[in-house]
Amino acid sequence: MRYEGPPVTGTVELDPDGQHLLIRFSYREDLVAAVKDLQGRRWDPKHKVWRVPAAQAEQVFAVFARHLFEFAPEISALLAGTLGAATSAATPKLRSTPPAPPALPALPALPARDTDPTEAPPALSISALNACVRDALRQTLPSAFWVVGEIVDFDKSAGRQHRFFQLVEKARNEPRPIAAVEVALFATTAERLLPALASGELPLVLRDGLEIRVLVKADLYPQSGRFQIVVQDIDPAFTLGKLALSRERILRELAQLGLLQRNRQLGFPVPALRIGVLTSPDADGWTDFVRHLQESQGGFDVTLFPVKVQGLDLKPTLLGGLQWFADHAEQFDLLCIVRGGGSRTDLAWFDDRDVAFAVAKHPLKVLVGIGHQRDQSVLDAIAHSEKTPTAVAELLVRGIESARADVGERAARVHACVSRRLAELGGDLRDRAHDVVAAARRAVTRARTMLSGQGRALLTAHRFRLQGEREVLMHSQQALQQQVARRCERAGAELERQAVRQRLLDPVRVLERGFALVRDAAGRVVPTVGRLTIGQPMTVQFRDGRAITSIEQIHKEQS
Repeated sequence: MRYEGPPVTGTVELDPDGQHLLIRFSYREDLVAAVKDLQGRRWDPKHKVWRVPAAQAEQVFAVFARHLFEFAPEISALLAGTLGAATSAATPKLRSTPPAPPALPALPALPARDTDPTEAPPALSISALNACVRDALRQTLPSAFWVVGEIVDFDKSAGRQHRFFQLVEKARNEPRPIAAVEVALFATTAERLLPALASGELPLVLRDGLEIRVLVKADLYPQSGRFQIVVQDIDPAFTLGKLALSRERILRELAQLGLLQRNRQLGFPVPALRIGVLTSPDADGWTDFVRHLQESQGGFDVTLFPVKVQGLDLKPTLLGGLQWFADHAEQFDLLCIVRGGGSRTDLAWFDDRDVAFAVAKHPLKVLVGIGHQRDQSVLDAIAHSEKTPTAVAELLVRGIESARADVGERAARVHACVSRRLAELGGDLRDRAHDVVAAARRAVTRARTMLSGQGRALLTAHRFRLQGEREVLMHSQQALQQQVARRCERAGAELERQAVRQRLLDPVRVLERGFALVRDAAGRVVPTVGRLTIGQPMTVQFRDGRAITSIEQIHKEQS
């Protein structure tokens, strides 16, 4: 995306008749009100200009100088008479009464009122008119004078022998030009000036957007009627001074807000491996940067956000990249802004207020490598600066190597400390082991002595105990024998009684006394008639034999 500036819409010039000032500008309500306050002003709808009497030049200058209008050279001459020496840099001083305009070439007289109306009035050819205007310019303006303006469309003529572009004037903080003039830089002058500027102690390369102070002469090309100024010389000190002034103004504002050193004071993460980069992927600086990191084998994780590193696209793309990395700051350790070397004017694209504030407030520490040692931009003053992209890569590599060395050194110190401590503890352990062995030996000796005494005491006690137990056992044996004898006597007597009872209860003896036993067919004794049935076979046993019978009648006695 390339930003194209708006067309030129305003200028203040002297009318060829020398009697009026021509004021052109794109519509702005405040400027229209300012013009309407001028006496004698008149709107020319055909040419779309405001015409103001030349006698009001001083008032016009006073009003529109405040709006940063750039007056045409003839206006300056009208106010100051001449600009003096062509190399003078002083601003023309206003005079109370502007000088009368110089005499213009004689024009054909207009017909009198009583001239025959059928006769054609005299007229100028276009080439004669343009020649008169050119001569008027040359007579009005000095042969050379200084002009200040911002370059537009210079880059479009790159590679051509003759360079044609514009110088424009812009109001502060206004993107639209308020005045413009065509500029010609012919080949012979370009071949003399451009290499000299580029090879100076402070290199200067012309480009669009650069404000310059040039020594010019006014010219008008009769064939086309095109007005232009022709470059004779360029003042590099003015441009470099303007760049330095803009840079100092930004730095002063940052300092007043306490942001000048904010990003510089952010610490370096250790180790810094997750690296964000803002640069052009086509730049040699990016190639050198990546190659150096890869050769170090440091394990870097590099994320590139492509941006433009010069020209009108630098600011929007760089601000977009800074915002993206700010939104993803937790994913990165450092942010690098790199580009290859260039002239001081190439690096001036980085001297932008919005870019400077974005870097100063950025949550990531920013490393800058956008120029050579003698070239310093605003970013070099507010962030950590290295000379080149390779120097930035070397710093990152040194950081990793330093981290490795620091870890190695810390490990060596820990190892040495542990070794010393182990040696100390080993000696202490050996001493403690010797003391433990000696104490153990003494304890074993004491235990043996104690055990020996306790053994003897135990043996004596055991002997006394055995003797006592023997006596108890003997008494118990005697008592047991006596108890057994008594039990045997009682058991014998009881046995004798049982034997007598058994003899008395023996069925044989019952039968001998005349009783009989009744048994059923199974041989069971039948003790009662309740178990008998009519016809049941029965066996009756007597003292001297048995009789088999059957039951014919049953008589049960009532109790």
